[in-house]
Amino acid sequence: MRLQHPHDRFVREFFGEPAHAREFLSAVLPAALADGLDWTRLRGEPATFIDENLREQYSDLLFSVPGKADEPRQVYLLFEHKSALDQRLLRQLLGYLARIYAAQNQPAPVIAVVFYHGDAPHPTGQRFIDDLSLSPEQRTLYQPYIPDFGYLLFDLARAEPRAWGSLALRVFLSALDSARSPDPARLARVLRLADQLLGEPESTRIVHSLLVYLFQVTDLQPAQWRALLSPPPSPALEATMISTAQQLFEQGKIEGKIEGKIEGKIEGETVFLERLLQAKFGRLPPSYRHRIAVADAETLLSWGERVLSAATLAEVFADTH
Repeated sequence: MRLQHPHDRFVREFFGEPAHAREFLSAVLPAALADGLDWTRLRGEPATFIDENLREQYSDLLFSVPGKADEPRQVYLLFEHKSALDQRLLRQLLGYLARIYAAQNQPAPVIAVVFYHGDAPHPTGQRFIDDLSLSPEQRTLYQPYIPDFGYLLFDLARAEPRAWGSLALRVFLSALDSARSPDPARLARVLRLADQLLGEPESTRIVHSLLVYLFQVTDLQPAQWRALLSPPPSPALEATMISTAQQLFEQGKIEGKIEGKIEGKIEGETVFLERLLQAKFGRLPPSYRHRIAVADAETLLSWGERVLSAATLAEVFADTH
């Protein structure tokens, strides 16, 4: 799927980590298949089944995992992400599968896994021949000569509840589910999970990716962002939130997503900065609140960059007027 929307980048970044792909894929494959694979040896494969000039625009991933005792020697898992229904899905998969099989020196099974998190229910049990709209008589006549395959579907909104082992996967799935109909209360729960996740090693990158995603797919007013941060989360999450907002602000990737206009961006930055300062230094004196309220975007960014290293409020606001 084209990276025209932030869903694609978020999904690709998360499942690009073999540990996350391993937990998810081993859980959603039928037990009879999953039990026969050596998941400790799962690895990501180059996306050579996508045209080279389009590779950075698609979120599709390919994994390989050997069978136990190397029988079969290798199984490939084609991971396809969809955030909306796509009538061309089976034809797209056919193109990918053909390229993957054509590139194999020793033919090995390829299983297509479709991860879907759209609003409308996704059709189940589809096979390629169903796309051709043949009559029963025509189907019988042509079936011996037509590629026939199906895919494994994971429909997030309608999947059976699971006890996912890792907090990272629970945060990821909760974020995608909440983004379908952004509600402050649901988003607040996602942020609380993210706050817990920051207590685990090497989790900052995941939380940063999560925040980039939420900033881009939600259209909350500053007061609603304020509500998400009340009561305040940990200083670590506050710091990650404001650094993420600053990065997107500097890159011009939040264009009114916090309020819908430039003033909204500044007000949103003000909310994050005040919360971060209070988490680190306690209640803000009125004089500092006033300086924050009248500051321009560049000054807010400058102060935000100083918060993590400053020992006092005076150090944050030094050399500014």
